[in-house]
Amino acid sequence: MKNALLVPTDFSENAWTALNYAVHLAERFQWNIQVLHVYQSFGNILASAEFNDAVSLHSHDEAEKQMADLNEKIKKHFPDTSISTACMAGSLNDVIQEMLLNSPIQFIVMGTKGASGLKHVALGSNTYEVIQHSPIGVLAVPDTYQQFKLQKLGLLTNFKPAELELLSEFTQRTSTSFDLALLHVSEGDAFPNQEDVLFWQDQILKTFKLNQVTYHSKEMVNRLDVSEPITKCVDQFVDEEEIDLLLVSFTRKSFFRRLFSRSLPKALAHHMKVPTYFSALEK
Repeated sequence: MKNALLVPTDFSENAWTALNYAVHLAERFQWNIQVLHVYQSFGNILASAEFNDAVSLHSHDEAEKQMADLNEKIKKHFPDTSISTACMAGSLNDVIQEMLLNSPIQFIVMGTKGASGLKHVALGSNTYEVIQHSPIGVLAVPDTYQQFKLQKLGLLTNFKPAELELLSEFTQRTSTSFDLALLHVSEGDAFPNQEDVLFWQDQILKTFKLNQVTYHSKEMVNRLDVSEPITKCVDQFVDEEEIDLLLVSFTRKSFFRRLFSRSLPKALAHHMKVPTYFSALEK
């Protein structure tokens, strides 16, 4: 069975941006694409069965109509790409979990809405939930991203084993050589030992099929609000090192958890300049 990408959609421009990115990935790695729309039927326990059935039918018909329109748009823009579509009722996260069982899906590709924050819009909130629960990597594509380039990866690192698992997962599924930039944000005077950094670089080069591995570090300053220095460091890394895709591991003590703490999602989503691949490798 041919490998595939799963692209959830709410028929927004954000979701269309994510689908565009997924098409470029699929063409590069010879994958199929599965586009999924999940809708919910909101019944009323006090209403009659006939009323609730009518509501459910309306939700189904509306979803199918929007998907038919999307199919026409897909045929127009991507006539040579293998893309299948489906509408299903239920919870997005639950439906995705079910679809991933015995599935050839390699990544989930989802859109985010920058200025409103991941947790504060419908698709963004769903993206955050899927990232938290998905057993495979989720690639979040910012709504402002209008190009495709995939040569240099940036790995946000605190020198943890989970980061190597993340790198292994991504490189094995893509089977491509990349340039890799290790990106570390230091707090105060907590700088890593230079010998440890060199050892980490050497181990990665020996373990993975990479063109080159470089190391870059920044120190957070002006910590009146920890969210701004972190996201500014990430922005600077992306610009200075010309990062095409960020890799972020999701563990309780990882950079991911800090980025998505209660005060940070709006700042992060607003500053997310490039697609970012999240993987919860430790539960």
